[in-house]
Amino acid sequence: MQTKTTVVRGLAIDVIVVETTHADAIGAVLWYVATISIRERKTGVQKLIRRTRVPGSGQALARDVQRLGVRALDHLAA
Repeated sequence: MQTKTTVVRGLAIDVIVVETTHADAIGAVLWYVATISIRERKTGVQKLIRRTRVPGSGQALARDVQRLGVRALDHLAA
């Protein structure tokens, strides 16, 4: 099992993407889960905003947040 954590730092909040992947001996992915959380810098409160099982979606969201900033999270709130 492999866990990868990506932290995108902002002025008021940090976006944390934790991706966990489990693969068999051949290298085929058995399961994948990504959790996306927001941590407030001032208080340190961390809130889970999305959990997904679509492979690669965690890294795609991290790239979008780095490119677009907090506006990338607007579609998650709807």
